[in-house]
Amino acid sequence: MKQLNNSTAGAVSKIHALAFTLFFIVEQVLSEYAYPFFESKLEKPLYILISAIISAVLYTFLAWIITTIYNFVITSKNKKLKIDGVWYHVHIPHLMGEEDYTQKRVSAGTTKVSRNLLDFTFVGNNERCYLGDDGKLLFKNENATHWYTKATKLSDENDFDIIEIYEAKTKGNPTRLVDSCPCCQTKFKTPIEVTEAEKYRYGIHKIDIVQENGKTYMRSDYSDCWPSLKTGELLFFRTQEERDERILEFFENAKNKQKKIIEETENQIA
Repeated sequence: MKQLNNSTAGAVSKIHALAFTLFFIVEQVLSEYAYPFFESKLEKPLYILISAIISAVLYTFLAWIITTIYNFVITSKNKKLKIDGVWYHVHIPHLMGEEDYTQKRVSAGTTKVSRNLLDFTFVGNNERCYLGDDGKLLFKNENATHWYTKATKLSDENDFDIIEIYEAKTKGNPTRLVDSCPCCQTKFKTPIEVTEAEKYRYGIHKIDIVQENGKTYMRSDYSDCWPSLKTGELLFFRTQEERDERILEFFENAKNKQKKIIEETENQIA
């Protein structure tokens, strides 16, 4: 088993080690040529002030230059690291590993992604999305959820690229109507309302960065910690149009599923 390590902390340590080495070399050159000149031309208090400012700014500048070069190198080698910016996401709910078409709504919104070397931060906001009678999507800011990263880890040995632990906060009481038990699938005589999740909860995203036909999107499995019932697929798109197209596809599949169930029931009765 491989020992766990903090990739970003390791990179920062190497960056500062190199920056300090270069700082020492440049300081030696300045001490040999520049500082004696300043000392002979300036008053001592002013000379001390200028040399102190040079030393302070020099190290910061060197560290910044090395960090910039490091970022350029790692993103050139791995294009998947270029996922900074705003994404449009949708949660596709699952039940027992399959898309749950009993849902009359989905959660969708925007996510801002930022990167610090090899660590990522995801900050997302969800609204509820319904299919209107006119066939258009209707977004409602009801029971809005705000979620954000608590920890991330780049993976180089699994079938996903990033694993993330997130914390989610929902304003209202997350409930849903179910016609069967979410666990044992026992059918109820009439649908009942159950608490779908706690207002404050944690969960895991397993994120895969996909590049197809010149476009990049992210596919993720999401799963809240028990006793939350929220599990499924989380999709990130660069444009709102791509995301809304996927939402319409979900509602269309749900409609076709319901139609098929009705047809099968009528055939059984006949």
